[in-house]
Amino acid sequence: MSSSQLIDDHVSVQQCKRAVDALISHAAKFEEKKAETQLLAGKEQNVWLVVNTKLMHPEKKIKPARIPVKYPIVDPRTSPVCLIVKDPQREYKDLIAEKGIKFISRVVDIKHLKGKWKPFEARRMLLKENGMFLADERVVPLLPALLGKKFFEAKKQPIPVCMTRKDLKSELERAISSTYFHQNQGTCTSIKIGSVSQKPSQVLENLQTALPEVVKHIKGGWDNIQSFFIKTNSSAALPIWQCDLSAEAGGRWEGLVAGASEDEDAEMGDEEASASEGENKSAAGAKSKGKKRAAEEPEVEREQPKKKAKAAAESSAPAKAKAKASETTPAAPASAPAAEPAKKRRKSNRLYHVRRRKTLGGYCTRR
Repeated sequence: MSSSQLIDDHVSVQQCKRAVDALISHAAKFEEKKAETQLLAGKEQNVWLVVNTKLMHPEKKIKPARIPVKYPIVDPRTSPVCLIVKDPQREYKDLIAEKGIKFISRVVDIKHLKGKWKPFEARRMLLKENGMFLADERVVPLLPALLGKKFFEAKKQPIPVCMTRKDLKSELERAISSTYFHQNQGTCTSIKIGSVSQKPSQVLENLQTALPEVVKHIKGGWDNIQSFFIKTNSSAALPIWQCDLSAEAGGRWEGLVAGASEDEDAEMGDEEASASEGENKSAAGAKSKGKKRAAEEPEVEREQPKKKAKAAAESSAPAKAKAKASETTPAAPASAPAAEPAKKRRKSNRLYHVRRRKTLGGYCTRR
């Protein structure tokens, strides 16, 4: 395939055209069936470019990357544009009127976001009424807490613009006529490149213009990209490019399979080294222990006869003392030791009953 039929020398233009035509025709049929059962028109479907990377991005960027497209996705004539600025808003309203900017429908400052637009219902109404939000780049860090998560779930994050530029009109026009790449910390990101209401040729030209710029903003470039897909809000994703599933240059497992085998070899080498060290230590210990035992054995043999003679003398001494004591003292009667405990038991029982009678006031009879 010639380079003229490839986007950025990688993606086939013919494959992109087939995917865009199939996606737009499917979306049109879906909207026709939906219109038969629903009285009110639903939200307009957009066309998204889905990027899958091999490795995750190390950091999350708050400011999105601006991606130029040939045909603007948001038309200010049909979709109102809201501008969020610093306090006071009257100053910026006068500035917009002075520059002759007529595509900005509403200007809101931070003071009114904290007051008039603070209630939940008011913020949802602001989100529904406007198709796109622009914001002074100096107040962008404050907006996530003021707007809430619904703006980010609806993919209507405020786009940063520089309000101190001399040519303010061209700055706002570039912001509206571009799409944006919101970098996250995962491996999958979606970029809006068109809408279902546009012609397939317009969506294809937007794809050809946006795809090389998206690759420039991905860390690692084409070496870190796994696949590209296109889809609508509710359709399946159609593939337009995928990397090779191999360990060769540019493949999915490049640098991972070889690295794993090297790590395994290193671990095996470490285990063998530790095993050999353990064997050497055990052998050295056995040798040293044998030498020590050989040195101590003569002393043990010399001490054993003395210990045996001493133990025999100590065991014979108590036997002799018991024999002498039995010869001098007369034998006691056999019945005396058995009679004494019986007397003690009877006496103790008698004392127990006497004490119990005294405590109970004589109600207990004597046995």
